[in-house]
Amino acid sequence: MKVLILEKDKIVAESLFHFMNHEKDIEVFLAFSKKEGDKLFKHVNFDIVICGDHLPDGDGLEILRQWLNQRPDLFCIFLTVKNDERLKKEALDSGVKAYLVKPFDLKDLERALMELEKGGIPLAND
Repeated sequence: MKVLILEKDKIVAESLFHFMNHEKDIEVFLAFSKKEGDKLFKHVNFDIVICGDHLPDGDGLEILRQWLNQRPDLFCIFLTVKNDERLKKEALDSGVKAYLVKPFDLKDLERALMELEKGGIPLAND
């Protein structure tokens, strides 16, 4: 399984990297900007993308929309500091599978990832 973590905050990104990397059979890639993420997305067939909302050169939700148009089967998790019902609905309607509000507990991420294994769609955290 291949995972892309696209997050401008290096501490958050590296924490997620270490959390995801401890699992067997998971290859984790890091990107800190839309440009880096796009480059990786073109060359690697990711199963999961974990993406922050604001990147130095783009909007995270817009990037996820573009990628989901190309790969509707992509399992996307959106990270944001906004606990906003409108944005949450917009993200989920776009095909994002989980909406996690920072700071979030890693158990919320685990729950979202367990839904991938089940093949279902997780409830976003509140």
